[in-house]
Amino acid sequence: MAVEKAFAINAEPSKIWEVLTSEINLAEQGVYEIKESITNEYLELRVRFQDGIEAYISYRLIPRDGHTEVVATMHPEGLRYAIFQMITFGRSNINYEMGLVIGLANLKQAVEGNGEPLLEDSPAD
Repeated sequence: MAVEKAFAINAEPSKIWEVLTSEINLAEQGVYEIKESITNEYLELRVRFQDGIEAYISYRLIPRDGHTEVVATMHPEGLRYAIFQMITFGRSNINYEMGLVIGLANLKQAVEGNGEPLLEDSPAD
């Protein structure tokens, strides 16, 4: 089941792209794998969370009048995810939704320069 969140960021796609890709380059080796990349438009990653669940996460940068809409979509997958979904009666997606919101809020703050990141939390914690 896909989880999707969107934020309006007051910047050009190139600035958002720069911050987004620099964060990925700082990540621990083996945690992220870039699956598809279209500069300033689209980025798809395969991510491995600490609990062993893997997910595809994509970012679409859509220029709007005066801002850029950043749409993040997460597709968790695998047996561990399926079991976790069954155990929690499908409520585990709330953690993934919060992870996307926190990630997008941190990206917005990093791009717009509005202070410190909100949290350093992962959706699997």
